[in-house]
Amino acid sequence: MFDEKDNVIRYKWDAWTGSGYRLRFDAADAEHTYHVEDWNNHVVVDDYSCADIDEALVVLNRFFDIDVAQERSRIAGWLPQRLQ
Repeated sequence: MFDEKDNVIRYKWDAWTGSGYRLRFDAADAEHTYHVEDWNNHVVVDDYSCADIDEALVVLNRFFDIDVAQERSRIAGWLPQRLQ
């Protein structure tokens, strides 16, 4: 689920933690443009700062199975044009 206001894509909800995972794009952080983090409860799941989309997809794939190629294509439609 895309949230353009917060510049995030929300992923799988985890009933055990009462939260889920999200991918956040941060243009201001040049070294770690992507952040895989807990949706609501930042003390349960760490923030994984990633240098690029490939690294972020590897982190997401650790938590649950995703089709990396399909997800990369989906994310490309969400990113600002200058980053595609």
